[in-house]
Amino acid sequence: MSEKIKRVCLDPGHDAGNEANKSPDGSYYEHEFTLDMARRLEKLLTDRGVAVTLTRTGGEAVSLAKRCEIANSIPDLDLFVSIHSNAAGGSGWSDARGWSVYIYGPGGDRQRAAEDLLQQVRAAGIAVRSTPIVYDPELYVLRHTVAPAVLTENGFHTNREEAALLGKASYRQKLAEAEARGILEYLGIPWSEPPGEETPYQEEADAAVAWLVGLGVLRGNAQGDLMLDQPVTRRQLAVILYRLAQRYGAV
Repeated sequence: MSEKIKRVCLDPGHDAGNEANKSPDGSYYEHEFTLDMARRLEKLLTDRGVAVTLTRTGGEAVSLAKRCEIANSIPDLDLFVSIHSNAAGGSGWSDARGWSVYIYGPGGDRQRAAEDLLQQVRAAGIAVRSTPIVYDPELYVLRHTVAPAVLTENGFHTNREEAALLGKASYRQKLAEAEARGILEYLGIPWSEPPGEETPYQEEADAAVAWLVGLGVLRGNAQGDLMLDQPVTRRQLAVILYRLAQRYGAV
């Protein structure tokens, strides 16, 4: 019997008609960030076998009730994730900063999901608030979603430094990967690299091997096999370092 497919509903907060939720300088809009984050999360999760539904796929307006209706119509939904960025009171820049996650109340699967997300966000080196898990039974999507539900606040767009970070593709990807890892942890799915996907480490390793081969430092066995996945003894390491030193005239 095949394992049950895990299902996640991603809810990009707000819509393109919302021009109020933005940075004080107008360089950042929350509705654009949340949709981009949802798409990044969608790819990371679907690449690892999770069935993902988005409550909106463009700038269209979707009511809070409709968002919950979409989530509640998904059979055996495992997790609902509403994506947002935070704002401090007032119209200018603020010192308030940090990632946080909101849930309806303590305990149960929603608490476990929040803790798994928090663990992975912290592991990624992302700044979190002093109280990173917040209980709020008044948030509509948390109160009216049947499945375990969390709402992420991915930093403050009213903080000058965080607004700049939230606008960067590299930081968004860092956030998305951390949260995808947390979601997968909650779902009981191990993180793995999809077949054929190159990571920065793999690219660097391939370049390093090609460089050492080109210098004649890395030569492999009599059959030409570099045996890249085999452990290296101290003697073999010494030979590699010695050849490298010879190549650059150090010995």
